[in-house]
Parts: sequence; C-alpha cells; structure tokens
Amino acid sequence: MKRALVSIPAATRVFPRGNAAAPLLRFRTPLHIPDDGEYALAIVGEGEGRRRLVQTLLSKHRFHPHPPAPGIFPYAFNWAPREHVPGSSEVVQPPPSIRHLTFSKPSATGEFTDFTARYGALQEEDRDTLFQFFRESLFPAPTEDAITAVSHALRIQHLLNLPLVALSSGQTRRSRIAAGLLASPRMLILEDPFAGLDVQSRREIAGMLGAVNSGAVDLKGTSQGVPDGQEHAMRLVLSLRGTGIIGLPEYVTHIARVIDNEVETLSKEEYVDGVERQGETQHVVPDMARQPVAVQDSQHSTDPVVDVQGVSIAYGDAKVLDDVSWRIHPGERWHLQGSNGSGKTTLLSLILGHHPQSFSLPISTLSLFSKPRREIATPTLRRRIGHASPEIFAAFPRSMGLSAGEVVGTGYEGVFSRRRMSEEQRTRIESLLEPFLDLLVAGKRGKPSLKSTTTATTKSILEHIYDTDFSHFPPNQQALLLFLRAIVSRPSLLILDEASQGMDEETWARCRVLLDREWAEIARDAKEGINEQAVVVVSHWEEEVPWEKGQGRILRLHEGKVVLKE
Repeated sequence: MKRALVSIPAATRVFPRGNAAAPLLRFRTPLHIPDDGEYALAIVGEGEGRRRLVQTLLSKHRFHPHPPAPGIFPYAFNWAPREHVPGSSEVVQPPPSIRHLTFSKPSATGEFTDFTARYGALQEEDRDTLFQFFRESLFPAPTEDAITAVSHALRIQHLLNLPLVALSSGQTRRSRIAAGLLASPRMLILEDPFAGLDVQSRREIAGMLGAVNSGAVDLKGTSQGVPDGQEHAMRLVLSLRGTGIIGLPEYVTHIARVIDNEVETLSKEEYVDGVERQGETQHVVPDMARQPVAVQDSQHSTDPVVDVQGVSIAYGDAKVLDDVSWRIHPGERWHLQGSNGSGKTTLLSLILGHHPQSFSLPISTLSLFSKPRREIATPTLRRRIGHASPEIFAAFPRSMGLSAGEVVGTGYEGVFSRRRMSEEQRTRIESLLEPFLDLLVAGKRGKPSLKSTTTATTKSILEHIYDTDFSHFPPNQQALLLFLRAIVSRPSLLILDEASQGMDEETWARCRVLLDREWAEIARDAKEGINEQAVVVVSHWEEEVPWEKGQGRILRLHEGKVVLKE
C-alpha cells in the first residue's frame, strides 16, 4: 500500500472528547488519503457533518474501535516525513504537517476589533504590510521568490505593501490562501475557499490550487516536473457547500460525502454519476415554502434613504470610486455586484458612515436619510442601518460573556457591547430565535426535532438559548446570530454584505424564509404609515440573493465605475 497521510478504516466511529455516548460520525467506507500520487479530496454534504469531518482530520476527536497511531495524521501508521534532499546528504526540517484555513474566523483575542480602521490605516506608514506578514508570521519564513510566485498566481502582488487592515474581505481571503500555500504543509484543508470571491477569482484560485496539488508548481518560484514532483506535492482537502457538481474543481479525484453523520468516500466519477442519476441539486436544503413580497414600484414620492451623486474616492493616484451615482429609496432591494476590488467595500463604507471622507462630502454629493453625514450622530446612524458582513463576524467580541440573546439585542443600537433590553425587545429577539431552535440546541443541529415539544418546553429551550454564551456556539451559529442582530430592529436600511458566509445551506435557506416573513410584516406596517425597509445585498452567488430573480434591482461596479444600473 502507498504511504498514507490519513487512513481511516470502514465502520470507524468518531466521538467527542470525554464520555459522550452518541457518535459524531460513522465511516461507511474507508477514507484513505495517500502521501504521493495524484489525489485531491472534496468534502460535501450537510454543513455540520462537513465541519465534523474536518475536525476529525485535525485529530480533534477520539476514534472507536481502535485509536489512531501517535502523530498528527489519523491512522497514518506508515507515514514519515522526508529527511534528506534527493541527490545530496543535506538533512532538511520537514514542513508543518497540516494547515487548516477556515474563513469564518473571529479575532484571536476575542476582543472587539475595529473593522473600520482600514480606511485611516491607508495613510499610516508604520503598520505591518502583507509582505511583512508573510515573512514574519510563517515558519520557516518563505523566500522572496516564493512570495512573489504565489502573489502573482493569486493576483495579490499589488497588495504586498498595503497594511493588512486595509484589505477587503475578498483580498484577505486570497492572502490567507497564499499564506497557507507558503507554509508548505503536507496537507492543506480549506473550508469553503471560494465563498466571497467573484467568478474569475474562483477560477484563478481553483487553478492555482490544482497546480500545487499536482506538483506542477512549487513554491520557490520555479516549475518542477510532475513525474518527479508528485511525491513532494501538497495534499488538498476542500470542504465545499452542497452535494451537487456545480463548481467542483476539475482536479478533485475523490469525494467524501457526509449525510446524516455518515461518511461515504467515492471516486469523483462514481459521485458525479450518482448525482446525475439521482438529479441531486447543488445545495442540501429542506423544501421550504416561501412567499416573496412584491417590491415597491420604482416611482417614488418619498425622499431617498441614500443619495450618492458623482462620488469619487482616490488613495494617492489610485481611484477606488470614479464618479459613482446611486439613489436608494424606501422599499427598494438592490443587489450590489462587482469583482473583488471593484469598489463595493468603499462605497458601502460611505453609506455606513465609516469612511472618513463621508464627513467632508456635501449633501449634494452624499446624503443619508436626507442629511449630510456630518450632521448625523454615529449612534443615530447605527440605529437606522442594520449591517451583517464577514468583517462584523470577525470584529464582534467573544470575551465579554455576552449571551446569544444579548448579541442579537445589540442590533437595536448597532453597538458591540452589553445593553439593557425591554420586555418587548426580549420578546422580539425570542421570536427571531424560535425558527432556528433545532439548529441552536447542542446535539440537535441540522435536524428539526422540536416539533413535538410543548409550548412550555419550547419556552424553556428559548430561554436556555437566549442565555447561552455567544462564544460557546460554533461559527455557523454565530454567523446566524449576527444576521439576526442585523434585522432585529427592522432598520430603515438593511445591508447584507456576504451575510451567508460562515453559514451552512440549511441555515441560510431558513434565513431567506425569515426575511420573507419580515418583509411581509414590514409591507403590512407600511400601509399604516411606517416606511418600508430598503435592502442592499452583496453576493457573488446569484442563488444566495434573498429574493427571486427580477424582483430586485442591480448596481454593478467595475474598477470603481458604475457599469450597470437596472
């Protein structure tokens, strides 16, 4: 048998650390990841199951009936790192064994991180740059040739001299993938690596990862032949959304599918044949009835919520926004489109009032709720705009001991700290938590299992979830709670910037159903004199926009210019 990085026998059961009786996973078939040859694994299926399998590969759980051999790779009895450079007597230090990249990652300290600091940081010369990050945070430090090669391949070479805090979410994702490659692990695990990337970026990064996986490209900036280089190749494991074949990279050779916490490993050919034969869809989601609400007509008698006219923003000689005009009226739904680096983040920072230049723009150029930014107190603006994004996820504090209910309740003021809630507000928060109880209750994620409970039991479970520490929930559920935070006050303007990142498919499907309910109630209230909610969604995936195609409007940016408005 070939050398193995991972070799888990069939019928192996995986349990959490401790004395838990219920297994997390069961392997119906063996999972064998070789150390050499052409191989790349994609993990698909239910979101919680994918997460559990990744944690299993990281040796975070215990195995039955037999524990794995000592070492970082599960059941890798016969694997040993190479010690000598071929053709010489030089002994080399083996690279790190496993590198794990998850992009739904909070601050390492658990403290609040000011995600708006990027706009001021561009003027500072003493912040660590991306190049410094690569050189100083990785061990052993990569060579300049390696940094240059990977940066060009991932199209981030122009970012190397920028402060880390100045990078957009898409640029940060590319940079973290680059860091994972530069670390040269024996196995690189990437969770949902293509979320938050435009179509072209997904193709480019998939191609780069494929070249690295095959050994066709090394990380010293030189090309190596595949036949001799395969034994040096990095093994790739990609955790991907859904069970379909759309977007499945060509170089993937095997699939580990997780359904009902059972793991089945198939060749890519077997998997694709099964998907096509059974007519499976791209996402694993329940059949949920939705009642889309009609969008308000484009003819308006009310003042716009946001009025941007001829705005240009430049950093030095680089124009980030170039003569952008955009009006957003109450009740409108907009899909803000554009490739990574097209100016979406900067435009939203003006609307959110984060960008320093928003204070200097006259009302004829930028008005928010019919006022210039400088006349609106920041606490007032935060109360009127609901906002969910990967930056909010990363910035939100985990060390304050805030409960799930308290985190959702911070949305009333748009703050990142504890606040007093009225009984009415607590009732509202519980009404938002209730549709997700089975996903939030420990041990019952992913399966509706509370239908037979009594009203009293449901109330007790709601109170338990409300009072559970936010930091005790896994990333998928933290992302859900921060989404609820954005909508809790029914703000005048709701901005969902890649809000589904970090959630699994079922959770986001339920969020869409919840939005339908919310918008129906807001539309009903509008007839009683309450203004309708304006919504802006940023997503590179059409199927994740929370309304049917043709129901909303589109603004598309390219290199800072508006190229489509309809």
